[in-house]
Amino acid sequence: MPFSIFSRKKPTRRFNDFYTDWSKTLTDNCLPLLRQSLSSAASASVLSSNVDLVLRHLVIYYETLDLAADSNTIPYLLFPSWRNSLETPFLFLGDIHPFLLTSLLRSFIDRENQDSDYEDEDTLRLIPDLVNQPLKIATAWKDPSDELVKRIDQIECTMRLMVPLLMDRVRKAQRGFVSRVSENWIGSYQVGKKRKTAAVTAAASAVEDAAKVEMEELVSIFVDANRLRKSVIMDIVGATSEHQAALFLEGLCQFLAGFKDQLLLQDFDVVALPN
Repeated sequence: MPFSIFSRKKPTRRFNDFYTDWSKTLTDNCLPLLRQSLSSAASASVLSSNVDLVLRHLVIYYETLDLAADSNTIPYLLFPSWRNSLETPFLFLGDIHPFLLTSLLRSFIDRENQDSDYEDEDTLRLIPDLVNQPLKIATAWKDPSDELVKRIDQIECTMRLMVPLLMDRVRKAQRGFVSRVSENWIGSYQVGKKRKTAAVTAAASAVEDAAKVEMEELVSIFVDANRLRKSVIMDIVGATSEHQAALFLEGLCQFLAGFKDQLLLQDFDVVALPN
């Protein structure tokens, strides 16, 4: 259908349905799959296969959003009404902030290497949360290799460059839209009364054209932001071992699933209410 800034056809229901189904699969299938692989003596091939399945589920999510993004849907994708109040603070251009991904990875490494209780294998075997885990999984983040640390630094450096660039593109698109609209709209009121109707019609058309240009740029920005998120996830998985990748994806899935925790959401909404 042709673009219209005043279109009343809101695609929120189908996006909500898609996100709900995707989240349910993440919680009911992906997370248990990883936990089972990590808590049992699963073979390397099974662990690798499960990591690939979960990674593919995450990648498909962003690919689907990219395919759905156009001039009509981009306002809803950038400001998703199907996201709850717990998710909203973590959003960057419509989805989770890329820095959350590397922060999660850093938390695994920092926690493992700053806790003096994890110093020897005998202690590890006595920790309740780790009793059922193979030792190589329980110690996966102990003393990360220089190569891994260097790769994480490179990923974070890329994000520090890309995130401000994306925000700058958003600001430029908004400034361009406001400038074009104001020029045409104000000009429509500076003509004689006889020409005013035609001028207002022309101004409205100019607003539509300006909005279309901005929406097309926002689609490009949204897709690039998703490309950044997707590449960060894939780069992390590619840079880590199978056990590290499984633990990272488990942590990410658990974090995303936590957004749907009704008790947590209720507590957050209560705290967020004004006194």
